[in-house]
Amino acid sequence: LQRMGVFKRKFDFEVDGVTSISIDVHKYGFAPKGVSVVAFSTKELRRLTIHPVSTGLTLYVTPTLQGSRGGGVIAAAWATMMYYGQNGYEQVFTKLHEVKNRLEEEIERIPGLKLAVKSDLAVIPIAGDGIDVYKVASLMEKRGWSTFTSQNPPLMQICYGEQHLRVMDELLKDLRECSEDVLKNPNLTVEGDAAVYGAAKMLPNEVLDDIMKSYIEVKMTVKPLPGA
Repeated sequence: LQRMGVFKRKFDFEVDGVTSISIDVHKYGFAPKGVSVVAFSTKELRRLTIHPVSTGLTLYVTPTLQGSRGGGVIAAAWATMMYYGQNGYEQVFTKLHEVKNRLEEEIERIPGLKLAVKSDLAVIPIAGDGIDVYKVASLMEKRGWSTFTSQNPPLMQICYGEQHLRVMDELLKDLRECSEDVLKNPNLTVEGDAAVYGAAKMLPNEVLDDIMKSYIEVKMTVKPLPGA
């Protein structure tokens, strides 16, 4: 986007204080998940991430704490990027920039909603304008839309992608109707994923930390075999 003249702000190692950049190639690089890149501004910083083990029966060294990795997804990521190439990515990002502009324009016209801030890239943050935005997110979830919610301040985000080119009109229609429903029925109950952040506002951080650990423990619990 910088090369195309659309995104003009500095964001990489040209900015003072930026020493590392994380890149998830599976997102807007469209590669399979499981391939990410961390670039460092100096070799010295990069060296700090290397993890050698010299006290065991044999010598072992790995670029990170993660250890060995499968090469399949790395090869698939390389093939994906070669397939798109510079021209392919520029064509996609031109369309995504149009998606971003239309979403921002239309959201500003929806009663009860407003942009929390003008988005630079990828994610559009939406705040409530006199209504509880978590309730809008809850209604959108019931209609099958995946919207991200966050706290401090309460927000609902749309992480837009190529699929939004096909469903833009339907998305905006549902967003208007859900906001209208909340305006008419301010006592609606927040449900689904959005309810998590509604409850989180009432709890201290240490309690939330314990709840989140318990959530992972439940997710990782292995059910015993019948009769075991």
